[in-house]
Order: sequence, then structure tokens, then C-alpha cells
Amino acid sequence: TDSFIDFFGQRKKARLVEESDKKRKRYGGEAQGNRPPFDGSQDDPMPLPNPMVGFNLPSDRLRSVKRRLSEKAIGPPFFYYENVALAPRGVWRTISRTLYDIEPEFVDSKYLCAAARKRGYIHNLPIDNRSPLLPLPPKNIFKAFPDYERWWPSWDPRRQLNCLLTSVASAKLTERIKYALASSGTLPSPSVQKYVTDECRKWNLVWIGKNKVAPLEPHEMEYLLGFPRDHTRGVCKMERYKALGNSFQVDTVAYHLSVLRDMFPDGINVGYQ
Repeated sequence: TDSFIDFFGQRKKARLVEESDKKRKRYGGEAQGNRPPFDGSQDDPMPLPNPMVGFNLPSDRLRSVKRRLSEKAIGPPFFYYENVALAPRGVWRTISRTLYDIEPEFVDSKYLCAAARKRGYIHNLPIDNRSPLLPLPPKNIFKAFPDYERWWPSWDPRRQLNCLLTSVASAKLTERIKYALASSGTLPSPSVQKYVTDECRKWNLVWIGKNKVAPLEPHEMEYLLGFPRDHTRGVCKMERYKALGNSFQVDTVAYHLSVLRDMFPDGINVGYQ
């Protein structure tokens, strides 16, 4: 069997069977051998833009981007699909084909907040007259969490955090880092600096004291993702991390959906998959 991710983001199994009348009818009469496999494995990878700024940003709304939607794709109704930008080979082309061949909008949320989050969005929403949530969130670690700047070493160049994960660094790792720094004297060697900064980048560790790093707290992740404080309160800490690591970045999604505000002043009904 060949594995693929369908457009609802769920992993399924598709058995490639021999050509049949049923499949020819489903695929518009073409023989199975004359079209790419449904899982997209033979597709060229969809190139990701660099920088990953989507069709426009709140700070760059004058940039002109044109896109054409097929007649069938024009809303309402509107749909909005999100997935990780670095999906397996062929997945984005498969999703695009399924959703009227609409070009994905790839956005790294580091352009809207203080943490990276590379995601792709396929939607049929208008892209003009977007507006951001206010107040705008900080895009710098020290503006988001001023208390950490006091302990931040000059050799740690991070000013933004990496993508927030579903798990956090262990206490054993933070103790190893503390020991390595304490054993290095006033200025750690280049090798120790590299070891520490690599782990800090990987796990989004922040400086909370001399030679002391720690994972972000759940309420700090909520803040970076645009949720109210204690939005995930009520379950254990690890479940909160898992839920937040699987979440979207609110300011990014709200910027895209803002075009609906004037179109539907009385609100909308939302279907979720």
C-alpha cells in the first residue's frame, strides 16, 4: 500500500489496484497508467517561497499579488485548509488538485509574532482588504518576555523562537546545559556555545537565570500563538503542550479570515474537519 495524507489532514491507506471501469469513471475516463498516482509521489515537489510571506502581510499590504480561481472555486461558500508547509513529497500538489487546483499560500508566522510556524493554506477567500488583529503581537523574544533579557548571554543570537513543538526539553537536558556552562568559566568555549545554542534552538529554551535555561511555560506558548492566557488550562501540563504544538497561530489565521468581517457582519456558521 502507498500512504498519503488526504485533504482533511488524516493519514490513510490507499491500495493501488488494477485499472477498472469504476476508476476510469472516477478519474474522468483516463487509464490509471496515464495519470500520476493519487498519493502524488511522482509529482515534483512544490517549491516553497523564500521568504515565506504569503500573498501579503500586515506590514506589506501594498504588495500586489494576483491570483485566479476557477469558477467552481469562487465562494461563498468559503473553505480554508491548513497543513504544515514541509509536508511529504507530493502532498501539497495532491491537496491542490483536490481543492480546485488552488495555489497554496505559504506563511511563516515569524512575520506576525515572535515564533516561527511554517504553514500552508489553501483557501478561496479574497486576499484584498485584509486587516490584522490589534494590538499587533511582538515579533521579538525580549518584547514578548522582557524578564528574560537580563539573563540572555551575548553569544546566544536568537531574537525569535523556532516552531513550537508538542513536547518540551527534559529536566536532564537543562541540567546538562547548566553543568556544561558552570564548568566553562566566565566565557564558554565555542564548542560549548554551539552545543547550548543548538539545544536552545531545538527546544525553544529561554534563559531564566545564570547558566540556567528552561522550556516555555504553557501560558507563554498560548501568548505566542495568540490565545488568551489559560486557554488550555484544565488538563495536565504535557497535554497542554501537545495541544498547543498541534495548534495554528491565531494572528496569522485571523489576518486571512478578516476579509469576512464586512461580508458577514452578523457572523457566520463554521464547519470544522
